[in-house]
Amino acid sequence: MSEIPIEERGRMVEEVHVPARTAAVVEVRRGQVLQVVDLEGQQVGDLMAYRQGDPSEYLSPGHTLSCLVKLMPETGDELFSNHRTPLFRITRDDVNTHDMIVPCCDPERYGRDYDQPDHPSCLASLQKALAEFGSDFAAPGESAWNVFMNNRHEDGRIVTYEPEHGPGSAIDLEVLEDLVVALSACPQDLSPCNAYDPTAMAMRVWEVED
Repeated sequence: MSEIPIEERGRMVEEVHVPARTAAVVEVRRGQVLQVVDLEGQQVGDLMAYRQGDPSEYLSPGHTLSCLVKLMPETGDELFSNHRTPLFRITRDDVNTHDMIVPCCDPERYGRDYDQPDHPSCLASLQKALAEFGSDFAAPGESAWNVFMNNRHEDGRIVTYEPEHGPGSAIDLEVLEDLVVALSACPQDLSPCNAYDPTAMAMRVWEVED
């Protein structure tokens, strides 16, 4: 794993803007670096990833926690699929706070907890973006990784706090398999999740130069 920032050892080949309360999809190849960026700060992104050619294999937070034997992935750690295949390796992490326990927000969550079943949700945004990309992607909420989410475990409870990171904060993921990646800029504005003010994110794809 290189300690040199990707901006100094790579060339950006694609940037995908993810407006607030929406999701977008990007394709990445093995050896590239996927950079997830919070453009304005205090924003959570819900990320799903699928093996190219076999969407039945996808990034699994549960399997990742089982493989790592810890609740919080760190720089240098790999992230695993539901078949325990390494899909990403974290090479930079400005935030060091993420959640792999709770599923992404969904219409049922907003209906049950806030009496707003028609509120935008990460699950609906991700399903829409993946359906527009191709029809073979199942998108269960528990397969989403809550990037930058500031959940804490206190006395056996999960408590959500406002994110503490600022604009431009990023996480760099070395791509270990060819993947289709979807990212939602979480629309949650009824809890501290996004400091009550959802904003945009970006996905940047980098080629590593020799």
